[in-house]
Amino acid sequence: MAKKKYLVPTAVISSFFMGVSLFAYLLISHHMSMPDQVTHNRAALLSNGLSVLERIKPVGKVFMELPAEVVVTNVSISASTLPLDGAQVFNQSCAACHSSGIAGAPKLGDQVQWKTRLTKGTEVLYVNALNGISGSTGVMPAKGGNASLSDAEVKAAVDYIVDEAKTN
Repeated sequence: MAKKKYLVPTAVISSFFMGVSLFAYLLISHHMSMPDQVTHNRAALLSNGLSVLERIKPVGKVFMELPAEVVVTNVSISASTLPLDGAQVFNQSCAACHSSGIAGAPKLGDQVQWKTRLTKGTEVLYVNALNGISGSTGVMPAKGGNASLSDAEVKAAVDYIVDEAKTN
């Protein structure tokens, strides 16, 4: 009786090891034949007499030349090179803060908030808009945080804001 008790687990274990051994044998025999296959394939590639440089040379050449009658100028006009007017600059850069009063920014058209600023004059407003300001009433970065604006565009935006403050 004792022999039958261990017969099934022993058969399973021995079958497992036989399977692993067969897999290892097939794997090793496959890799042992690989150098012969590589040598054969390399020999087949080189047997046609072509050198490596001949096999990898470009298939064709691209030749680009402008016809004589075409004239290319170095002038490029894009929307970013044209100066923006005050309303465009306001909508692009200033509206984020001045429409809702973020960081103490006076709202567009609010005469009460702009009254003390307007009494200082537009030159002071230009300097503050160009260089930025940090005070008790709020904070504004130079050029409203848009360094790509020209000084003329910032001044046009200030003029637009001042006009809106005076008309409302």
